[in-house]
Amino acid sequence: MLADYAEVTRRLEKTHEALQREVVRLRDELARKDRELERRRRLAALGELAAGLAHEVRNPLGAIQLYSSLLRRECARLTPALELIEKIEMGIRAIDAVVRDTLALVPRRGSDATSGESAWKTGRPLSMIVAAAADTCRQKFEQHEVTLEVQLSDPRAQVQAEPEAVQRVLVNLMVNAAEASPPGRTVRLIAGPVEAGEVILRVVDQGCGLSDEVLERLFDPFFTTKEGGTGLGLSIAHRLVEAYGGRLTARNHPEGGAEFVVALPAAEEAADRSVPAPQMSAA
Repeated sequence: MLADYAEVTRRLEKTHEALQREVVRLRDELARKDRELERRRRLAALGELAAGLAHEVRNPLGAIQLYSSLLRRECARLTPALELIEKIEMGIRAIDAVVRDTLALVPRRGSDATSGESAWKTGRPLSMIVAAAADTCRQKFEQHEVTLEVQLSDPRAQVQAEPEAVQRVLVNLMVNAAEASPPGRTVRLIAGPVEAGEVILRVVDQGCGLSDEVLERLFDPFFTTKEGGTGLGLSIAHRLVEAYGGRLTARNHPEGGAEFVVALPAAEEAADRSVPAPQMSAA
């Protein structure tokens, strides 16, 4: 009887320990969900603010651009004046870029939200999107002396999302990876295969990785660790991925550096495949 009692006690202790671990896991999960909910609330509030702000900024910005063009025409023969005008127009373009980025946080509504839906519901080839994104980033990689390695598991895979939106997400992640990697290192873009109806894309750099504080705030609007950065790039990428029913997450890669994972719904014709095509790699 004592042996049976001891055995029952041992099992109860194991069960209690397992329950304690589960409680800790659930608390951590709840805290993570709370942070994600708070981030979405901030993004929604920022989106509402952005709509009004962009309207108010773009009206005078358009007028300044017009007057700058007229002034350039009048000063066509005055080199010093043309240099000043060019600096003015560079500032205008910079402000306009911030306005465009801020507008990307605004949720699309009504006809705007559905007008382009039929264009991407049929799916778009992932290989074309990846190639376009890599070509866009080529100069940035050359500038930082970093190599881009593309691994496309299934060239036939397709995603249910606007190609331009997915391309923008990939460009943002790859540019960040290039800036985070020391010269001579390699950034990997691993695209595919289709897993559980989703296309998985990974961008892995060889930088110093991400601290716990940065990981917690990574997708918050206006949070940045880069000098001169707006802190909108990753917020916009997160917003775009979620708009198409996907997920964007970040972690520290086991081999060093940071890894960003994009999961997007696969087109039905691509999701039915279970055997991926042979890998191909391009630098």
